[in-house]
Amino acid sequence: MKFSSILNHFCGGQPQSNGQRPNSEPGTHTPVAAEMSAKKVTSQFGTIGRSYNLPLWSKEEKQNYEHDFAVMLAHGDLESIRLELLAQDNSVLFEFKIQFPGQRVAKKLFDYSSGVELPVIDRQAVAKHRIVLQQHGKIDNYHHLLKVNWGPAETLHKRPGDAFPSEHARKITGGRQEAGFHVSSEVRERLTVTQTGNGAFAFAEAAARGWRGIFLHRRFAPQGFQFRIGQQVTALLVQTPRGIQARAIRNN
Repeated sequence: MKFSSILNHFCGGQPQSNGQRPNSEPGTHTPVAAEMSAKKVTSQFGTIGRSYNLPLWSKEEKQNYEHDFAVMLAHGDLESIRLELLAQDNSVLFEFKIQFPGQRVAKKLFDYSSGVELPVIDRQAVAKHRIVLQQHGKIDNYHHLLKVNWGPAETLHKRPGDAFPSEHARKITGGRQEAGFHVSSEVRERLTVTQTGNGAFAFAEAAARGWRGIFLHRRFAPQGFQFRIGQQVTALLVQTPRGIQARAIRNN
């Protein structure tokens, strides 16, 4: 049995109260691995929130969320957590979803961004946010340990768009977390390839924005995709510590 829960925490709002705010039992400890995993979730969410000028939580609230995420992970009851950025009409512009397969990956993991991939979206289009959990139905076993008041999740319209994986989330957790983005297709950009590398990567410009040196890699394009100078493509752009990069690349 699966069900969703939502932290009813829109910008400037507070979680709805059910009249109770349970605390952890004295002497109750969560595994260090669960606590570390929870901290990586709030760290990634916090980076996204700051980028879009969204105050996700106060210091105390952040600690409460980390506590609850760790408790849920320790009880094997957390399938995924997603951060949604919403427009004024409450439609979902952007989704960052973290899943918990739990097993460390032995193979080498790549991270071309070297940081959280931040989709280029007009900040003025983002009105609020929410955090939604997908669970396995075990909450009765630990509900009394939670510090945040959780409630049912309303189903919101997700704008049509494109999805791409977060290499950074896998890299920093050794594969114990897998994450992906879904971004509205209305923010796709037209690019012109200006330089090619060894066949696997290229650089492009977005003439409409006056941006050059945008990094493209065929890992983020359909299988068999080839870059050539002068080629017109469209893509979602992400800001990274290594500069602007392209995701969900396809021919124009």
